[in-house]
Amino acid sequence: MEAEEILAQTRSGSDLPHGWIVFPLLRSKVVLGIVGWIFGIILGLGLFALVASIVIPFNYQRGWFPATFSTILLGMFLFIGLGSIYLVIIDIRRLSQSEKHIIVITPDHFVKQEGNKIILVPLEHVRHVTARGLPPVDRTPPPQTESGVRGVPGMGEGITGFFFGRGLSSSGTRWRRKRMRTPTSLAFIDTRTDNEITVVTDEAYGDPFAIGGLLKQYAADVQHSMK
Repeated sequence: MEAEEILAQTRSGSDLPHGWIVFPLLRSKVVLGIVGWIFGIILGLGLFALVASIVIPFNYQRGWFPATFSTILLGMFLFIGLGSIYLVIIDIRRLSQSEKHIIVITPDHFVKQEGNKIILVPLEHVRHVTARGLPPVDRTPPPQTESGVRGVPGMGEGITGFFFGRGLSSSGTRWRRKRMRTPTSLAFIDTRTDNEITVVTDEAYGDPFAIGGLLKQYAADVQHSMK
């Protein structure tokens, strides 16, 4: 089945064939991203204007070190502001063409449309599905002690936290893990060309770990059946 046929059947409004999974663009996620980029524009360009008014021309008249430091600082703020503008434009375009942004996993194919670009990869050629970024939030409940009380630090952990900081204790480690963000990108290798295919670069289609888990499972089923 061609990619256009799969996409047309997905958009037809009729019941999807058994085993098909569709990940449409989540408009609420994109809107939330746009709000974040707008904040980045205000922050980046605002700090650029503020710092520029302070360091120009004074720091550039005091030698190479203040001038270099000021240039790096201004460049960083300008990069944040202009980069956020670029990403706002990208997200607004995605939002206006949301019907052209979709991921479909069938029992035999992976299909992604991103604007006018359409990617189709047979699942037999999908390898090394990888979610990049920090691990997901650790939702494992704290261990239960013999007394039945959960999450109460022991004396040794209390002493470690007192002298070396809570971050080095086991409860501190769990706290840091809970603060970690989930990955924001997902990709795999197309064995026909050995090229990396990017599935998602943010959470606009849902949780990258969930999408990656389903894609890996579907690909493994196909490849196992071919052996």
